[in-house]
Amino acid sequence: MPKHDAHRAGCPIERIVVDECLGPASPLVEQLTQLLDGRPVDVVMLAARHPGIPDIEILDKLLDQCTALLTRDRVLHNLAIGRGFRSFAPLPAGGLTDRKLPGVAVTDKRLPVASGGLRDTYMPEADVEAQSIAGRLAGFMSEHQLKQFRTKRRRIRSHFGSLDNIAGTALTIGQVRAVRGTVGGCMLKVDARHGVKALSPASESYFLDRSPRHEPLQSVVWALAQLFMLQLQSRPLTLFLCDAAALRQCTELAGGRAAGTSPVAQSAGRLLGAICQAQVQPCVKGRFSDAMQGKLAQLARDDGNELVPVDMAAIAAGLVASAADAGSKSGSDVGDLAQEL
Repeated sequence: MPKHDAHRAGCPIERIVVDECLGPASPLVEQLTQLLDGRPVDVVMLAARHPGIPDIEILDKLLDQCTALLTRDRVLHNLAIGRGFRSFAPLPAGGLTDRKLPGVAVTDKRLPVASGGLRDTYMPEADVEAQSIAGRLAGFMSEHQLKQFRTKRRRIRSHFGSLDNIAGTALTIGQVRAVRGTVGGCMLKVDARHGVKALSPASESYFLDRSPRHEPLQSVVWALAQLFMLQLQSRPLTLFLCDAAALRQCTELAGGRAAGTSPVAQSAGRLLGAICQAQVQPCVKGRFSDAMQGKLAQLARDDGNELVPVDMAAIAAGLVASAADAGSKSGSDVGDLAQEL
């Protein structure tokens, strides 16, 4: 792209807002400053200045005619340009473009923005127990899986505008015993307070545990783990359980009663106890139940890449063992962990 195109249509670019998906060492930052003839510009790293900031806040409170956005988020890039701002995104073949990216469907819902100025942080309120749980769970995941959760979190927040606009969540949970082990999973639905439709499914995730031990609450631990990694534990939750044994045990746990002494039962109790507000319901026959049962039957029968191999006993043992450490983390430790995840 010719250098003169970098500041066409308006005042010269005086500030670059670098999206959180790009680190401070990203070569794209230097590449963009070179396009601006090396002129001094103020570089705002959102990961450091406003961590967790929603897209609607970037669009409404940070961008202006002398500010350019630098992002890998193709949807945010097109939204910014659609609003008349300048934005730069990398091209597959290399280089940067300040034009709309083709093939990226974008609808600017113009969601309401919180009143007041920019916050120093938009990260969820510090919750030592929730962050201890998420940190322990992250230890069982690959960098690829953690990246997938970051992408899902951003997609969910982008749909609703901000965490504040999420009214509650619902998880449909099931598991079956197959020849090769336990196959289970969950479907997540997220409801809005106003302005947009519910997101369903907001996420789907399925696991295969090859252990010969079968416990009804394995799928509950898996489903609640997804919720914590998506940082949605601070919203009211309804669990819809397809399995009668899991329903009975989970109802006991939600009521504050013990549902067994196994690590799986104890870890399920810990996860439920850290949820803002949880209620348990049977998943009665209908489209959600049929969809879950059909999906599990297909995954139990066929090989596919949707099943994540897990050792649920190890995950449960890790959650139980780390429970005593939750109170020892400082507030700054919690904030650092929240950013990493």
